[in-house]
Amino acid sequence: LIQPFGCLLALDEKTFKVIAYSENAPELLTMVSHAVPSVGEHPVLGIGTDIRTIFTAPSASALQKAMGFGDVSLLNPILVHCKTSGKLFYAIVHRVTGSLIIDFEPVKPYEVPMTAAGALQSYKLAAKAITRLQSLPSGSMERLCDTMVQEVFELTGYDRAMAYKFHDDDHGEVVSEVTKPGMEPYLGLHYPA
Repeated sequence: LIQPFGCLLALDEKTFKVIAYSENAPELLTMVSHAVPSVGEHPVLGIGTDIRTIFTAPSASALQKAMGFGDVSLLNPILVHCKTSGKLFYAIVHRVTGSLIIDFEPVKPYEVPMTAAGALQSYKLAAKAITRLQSLPSGSMERLCDTMVQEVFELTGYDRAMAYKFHDDDHGEVVSEVTKPGMEPYLGLHYPA
């Protein structure tokens, strides 16, 4: 079952040809907007359709470049424009045993252009942070805390990020900290004192 606000395509990873699609995909991806009159031939979505014919050249190129990336999920979502309707979509790509599963979600008009770009950047930063945390070797709580605090500091843009250790008497100790330059450090302090 696909949520009605988006659609799904499954592709052969080598050929970029559609091997399956959700029932609502043809309507969402290739329907011409009422505000834009239909002129000429439009690509038809079906089994065997090359996905690159559905999207604008820059969008098709972005999707193709993403497919060559080892962990494609780090690039999600990819902003793409439908060729026939001019609609803007977030493409969320997943690699599954020689196939690519792509979820498409329409970008809302109020998200374009700045909010969409910001959302994409935030998502990519968060995905990279998660990957870095997952790649840490096990066994070092100190290293995990230091990495987490650094990632939160970078993601939020706050002046300070800290990790606390809570003791048996319920007081907290700052065990890791990152601050902007010139700020007084709280590392090692206990709260309440």
